[in-house]
Amino acid sequence: MNKIKIFILTFIFSNLCFAQKEFNLIKSLENDIVLDGIISADEKRNSLVTSIDYEQEPGDNIATKLQSEVFITYTDTFIYFGVKAYGNPENIRGQVKPRDQSEYENEDMIFIRIDPFGDSRSNYILGSNAFGSQVDLRVKNATNEEDSFDSGYNAVFETKSSIVKDGYVLEFKIPINSLPYPPGKNQIWKFNISRVFTLNGTFYRSQTQPYDRSDPCWVCQVTDKLIMKNIVYKGKTELLPYISSNITGQRQTGYKDPIKYGKIKGDFGIGLNYDFSPSSSIEATINPDFSQIEADETQIDINSSFALDYPELRPFFNKGMDLLKFMDRGFYSRTINSPSFSSKFVNLGQNSGTILLSAIDEVSPYLIGGEDKSYNGNGGISYVNAFRHQRLINEGSKYGFFTTNRYFKEGGYGNLIGIDGLFTFNKIWRFQFELSKSFNKEPFANWIESDETFLDKTVKLDGENFKGSANYIRLSRNTEHWNTYLFYKGISPGFRADVGFVPRINRRYGSIYQGYTSFFDKKYLKEFNTSLKGDINYNYDNQLKTKNFEFNISIKTFGKTEIGYVYEYNLFRKYLNIDFKHYGKSRIGIRGFPTEKLTFDFEGKIGKEIAFNEVTPKIGEEKTIFFSLAYKLGYNINVSSSINYSRLENFKNNKAIYDGYISRLSFRYQFNNDFSIRLVSEYNKFNDTFLLQPLIKWNPNPSTIFYIGGIQNSINSFELEPEDFDPFRVNKSQFFLKFQYLIGI
Repeated sequence: MNKIKIFILTFIFSNLCFAQKEFNLIKSLENDIVLDGIISADEKRNSLVTSIDYEQEPGDNIATKLQSEVFITYTDTFIYFGVKAYGNPENIRGQVKPRDQSEYENEDMIFIRIDPFGDSRSNYILGSNAFGSQVDLRVKNATNEEDSFDSGYNAVFETKSSIVKDGYVLEFKIPINSLPYPPGKNQIWKFNISRVFTLNGTFYRSQTQPYDRSDPCWVCQVTDKLIMKNIVYKGKTELLPYISSNITGQRQTGYKDPIKYGKIKGDFGIGLNYDFSPSSSIEATINPDFSQIEADETQIDINSSFALDYPELRPFFNKGMDLLKFMDRGFYSRTINSPSFSSKFVNLGQNSGTILLSAIDEVSPYLIGGEDKSYNGNGGISYVNAFRHQRLINEGSKYGFFTTNRYFKEGGYGNLIGIDGLFTFNKIWRFQFELSKSFNKEPFANWIESDETFLDKTVKLDGENFKGSANYIRLSRNTEHWNTYLFYKGISPGFRADVGFVPRINRRYGSIYQGYTSFFDKKYLKEFNTSLKGDINYNYDNQLKTKNFEFNISIKTFGKTEIGYVYEYNLFRKYLNIDFKHYGKSRIGIRGFPTEKLTFDFEGKIGKEIAFNEVTPKIGEEKTIFFSLAYKLGYNINVSSSINYSRLENFKNNKAIYDGYISRLSFRYQFNNDFSIRLVSEYNKFNDTFLLQPLIKWNPNPSTIFYIGGIQNSINSFELEPEDFDPFRVNKSQFFLKFQYLIGI
């Protein structure tokens, strides 16, 4: 009888724990809310109170180690969250940082997850560390992490923090119109709140509701409800004007010549954003400045036969851009390089989403994918369109249609159409597909210089017609401990995505993966992972191209330190009609946070690899090391450095086929969350270049920015006196400034 009672009580408790909680919020007056790092009596008066109770990591829904109180209220136009995070203030980790620079694994942070439509299509995550430094990202419902997380997303919201004797206080003021939501005065949004911290060397994550590790749909588990009545829709009309100026110079013929500067160049442009409703908007820019403040960290490409891609950091590609994120990279925003005009319409319906993007691009990147290598160059003016409509069936299933188009002024075009879908069965089974067709005509142009051929076509742009297809199918099964998937990718020889990034074509690729994960709450063992993956690849002539497998084992230990080992073995690989058999390499990686101030990342590779860019490809001995170190000095100074070394030796004589490194050093002083100075230096031994980039930046929100800085380059490009090359002697110089200000009307 007692056992029956215990069973019944346990059953009732578990169902209560996982039940949705509803917060029928009480409205406050606008003047009641003052962001000052203190949760005042006025802010508490109408707030509903909840707590962050459930430990998600390392424990599985057990009681959290540190208590937190959350006060929630709203006004006509914004939502207020006041968080009192209890703990020893001497143990608080973090630093005053610019937006999106916090390391959640090594800082005390609060995250608010919001699903305004309540249909699990995506979550908007707004967070801050204990010093008020903001982070934001968008997470959509997909079958793998790469397709799910969008760290480039930005939202406008306010935070204010204070360190107190028994922990810290963090306040959030989130404008209701900063997120898309369904029309109507009465709103029900799904949400939850999480806290991360480190205690006695162990990383903890807790949240306001339980987390089911056996449910692979992470965004579906945001289920608590915020109920707000009689909100006031405040439509947004925003202007974003900018002015910029730069001057460049370089030495003309030799190292001893002075740098000769050209004329000062100035530019200006303007952007307009208008919201038709809480869930639809149009955005247009005239002569937008799509340059980046942060220089891309140089990747080693000396042994890569395919073009490399870089992340998108430009603010225009923010709102609604998750709708243009495909499995096959059919859309890649950085192919819109230098537009004179661009516009974007986004509509998020109750069960659907639509985006239409158009641009006139003055400098058009052109990429030709290949079986063993890719070819790229820059073209002239083109007219670009991208459209996608997606329909939701339920919280785990959706389907859609998409198309992209590019028409070149010199002649030629690239059109792509496709359909896609995601379907969930019994919670743990998920099926995702993407099927597309392309129709292309090359321009007559000299953008790519190559006499090579493939199939019965030439690589050079001589007006040839192409058509092809790309098909992606993934079936996955995920539980708390087991992760299994089958993946098929087929890209025909004639496929091209002129507004995308598809450098590899003519392949039928199959993959099978089995992984196991186990969680522990031990001092030196927090998580154990192991997996085995097998791949096989044929071209469309049914020639075997690759056959390999990959074994992975890793553990997470104290201090969020992760140690991993990967062994990759190639049974067969055909490259440029040469067969390579039975070669492999090992990779070991260690990433951790020994102290609250120190972060390090190490990866080493050793084994056999093909020298892809040799006239006659051959197998060599590869040795690669990447090591980075970041150190916090007080609450305002951050110093980071990295070195990326790579060497490939000829087996016959032990001579280097290539040997070099890229080293990088960065210093940043953050006066407050908005204002900073930064200095970046980078030396590339592969091509003897040295870069120095000082920058002063004021960035109070994602759109308003003022910066002044420069880039000083030392490049060993002179034929005369090459022995006199000094990496610290500048021979190319640029100075620039920009002021861009968001105006709300």
